[in-house]
Amino acid sequence: MKILQTIKYAYPSKGGMESVAKDIVEGVSLLDKSIDFTVYSNAEKRALKPQYFGHNGISYVKESTLGYFKSQPLTLFYKELGVLIDSHDIIHHHYPFPNMELNLVNHLSKLKNKKFILTWHANIGQSRWKALEKFYNPLVFKLLDRADSVVVTSPQLLEYSNILPAYANKIEVIPLSYNERYEQVTIPKLIKQVRPLRALFVGRLREYKGLSILLHAIRDLDITLNIVGHGEYGTYLHKLVNELQIGHKVQFYANLSDREVEEMYEKSDVFVLPSINEAEAFGVVQLEAMAKGLPVINTKLQSGVPFVSIDGLTGLTVAPKSSLALQEAIVTLMNDPNLYNRFSINALERVQSFTRKKLAQSYLSLYHK
Repeated sequence: MKILQTIKYAYPSKGGMESVAKDIVEGVSLLDKSIDFTVYSNAEKRALKPQYFGHNGISYVKESTLGYFKSQPLTLFYKELGVLIDSHDIIHHHYPFPNMELNLVNHLSKLKNKKFILTWHANIGQSRWKALEKFYNPLVFKLLDRADSVVVTSPQLLEYSNILPAYANKIEVIPLSYNERYEQVTIPKLIKQVRPLRALFVGRLREYKGLSILLHAIRDLDITLNIVGHGEYGTYLHKLVNELQIGHKVQFYANLSDREVEEMYEKSDVFVLPSINEAEAFGVVQLEAMAKGLPVINTKLQSGVPFVSIDGLTGLTVAPKSSLALQEAIVTLMNDPNLYNRFSINALERVQSFTRKKLAQSYLSLYHK
């Protein structure tokens, strides 16, 4: 069986969607050696020619990237797409990626004779791309009409979508997984009566992540905050730290190795994901933190974020865009060791539902079906 995955970026890029695709293709390949995967994406950096390489038994094809527009890679023509569709049995696309979706629609005649799976990672009607829906959704409807199966990463994506309910008969729920490099601890992370509390954020430095809200929240707290990641919002965040005069309690880290990121989880007391809108569709980093026994403070979004770490079970869920709500949640965990310890125990139990093996087995069953 030959399966083509189409996605915006892919390995060695380390974004959330890229990690999902890598977990799927490598995980399924371990379970079924007869499956041959090719991953087709844009090059993350400007490139005038397509790139071809292999990694861990997976073939990668990266299309030329001439530039970028609002984080979207610009390519004149996906010239490899038609050939790749012809040579594969199943086409598996990761939505949203407008450039590729336009080109897939242009190849609907080729897709007619193939099995077509669409993994729905986010509802763009709840993000900064909402203004494009009028022009974008007609393309999406054509792909949904053609799809044999549509995978959502959480029940909330279906519940809050203004598009997917019409395709409910095609929907499969397959939650994401945390990276296997994060070895799960078996002992809860019991909070010590030592201050300051050590908080952690891991992710891209983008406005929708809500880090400016978090920085205001910790201004008057006896707490340290480590921010791991990089992105276009980093310059503003550094400036805000100086304005708030909290440089003594906030540290930024970029370009850490996998082991160094794991160590950041191990040295922390609580994980905070303060995202402000549904561009945060799932938050795999929550699982990485939970695998280390960290309670999670997240926000009440109409996405998979509160599905991953559940309010009152594995942490606290607060209103988005509220520094006060974040502050109160942090203080609650600081002042209630019994609650903290219960969340840590529950986090270790819940993360078992999101293993890479379960993700791979679910997709393998879908492919064979």
